[in-house]
Amino acid sequence: MTRVFWNIWSSYATFYFGRVNLSIVVPVLLATYGDLSLYNVGLVSSGFMATYAIGQFLHGQISERFNPFIYIGIGLLGSAIVNLTLGFSAGFFWALLVGEMIDGGFQSMGWSSTVRANAETSKDPEKYSTVLGTAYQVGNSVAWIVCAFAVGHFGWQAGFWVATVVMMVRAVTLLASRYHLEVKPRKIGKQVRLTLSWPIFISGLSLCLLNMVRYGVIIWIPTYLYREFTMPIEEVGLNIFLIPIAGVVGTLMYTRFKAPKDVLSVLYLLGLGSMFLLLPGLSGMAMFAVLLLSGFFLYGPHVFLVTTFPTRFHEHKLVAAAAGFIDGWGYIGAIAIGVLVPFLLDQTGSWTSVFYFWAAVSFVIVALVMFVYIRTRKKGLFGSEKAG
Repeated sequence: MTRVFWNIWSSYATFYFGRVNLSIVVPVLLATYGDLSLYNVGLVSSGFMATYAIGQFLHGQISERFNPFIYIGIGLLGSAIVNLTLGFSAGFFWALLVGEMIDGGFQSMGWSSTVRANAETSKDPEKYSTVLGTAYQVGNSVAWIVCAFAVGHFGWQAGFWVATVVMMVRAVTLLASRYHLEVKPRKIGKQVRLTLSWPIFISGLSLCLLNMVRYGVIIWIPTYLYREFTMPIEEVGLNIFLIPIAGVVGTLMYTRFKAPKDVLSVLYLLGLGSMFLLLPGLSGMAMFAVLLLSGFFLYGPHVFLVTTFPTRFHEHKLVAAAAGFIDGWGYIGAIAIGVLVPFLLDQTGSWTSVFYFWAAVSFVIVALVMFVYIRTRKKGLFGSEKAG
């Protein structure tokens, strides 16, 4: 792996300090401010995801026309400033909602440019793309444990302020050492039309469903542990810290297998759904073992959909556009799960309904991924149409 690759990798990992810190802050906010409810939290999360999704669709198209390293740096800088102000929101619902929505816009500048930067600078873009996916797993895990420590020792405001410091430092160093790239975008009309092609669309739908699981775990598992098992927030952070780490292990193993990544994704998704069928009623070490296995199986398919598959469009100069479109759809799923989990809990009174829902979603994605795999093997990425 080259210095440029690790520069890209570490930059995107840093974004997660300003993205998953909310799930650590939330349990303390709910305990501190009695007028905040689960629905308030769900709306704040969905507000962030809404602007993130819109931003992904837009930035995927726009960033094809700019140096991706500069684009990433500006996104980090903007998110750092917003998180600084969120530390002064004092638990007010509207301040949290507006702040997180603005943050979602800056955060959405990162991913499509990250995938494109890797495709433009790597000798083997598809191989490197799988390793690139570990950036957000490691970033997620480190951000959780650092923010949990900060919140546990210094209060909920520190969950936002520690994110500010980390992202600000990374933004400045990235912009100071940015890599020069020659930009040669295709015509915008052709770019948009190819982005709307059926393999990209179905992959986006698959990620929409998968993010209902992934962001469901990121947003709600800390609250599940905090409320159902009355864990101190520091202990919650230490326990959930291992879920993305298990995802890193699963992704690295996923990388080493020689089978097509589409087929491996199907096998991982079957394992993921099975874990959520087993989870209800478990506690102690058995529960944590299943949560770790869910992390192990979750991230390989996610890396495939958001990184490996868009990288296949490198020759068509469509990597950022494809990555942005697919990831944009993914965050529509993330928006939905922000309010679906409170709804399921309100209707059933049990987390079992949530876990069974995630299992069903995992099995539906299996069918979608297999469909794209079979069709693209027979007809190519764009069917009989030439994409050039």
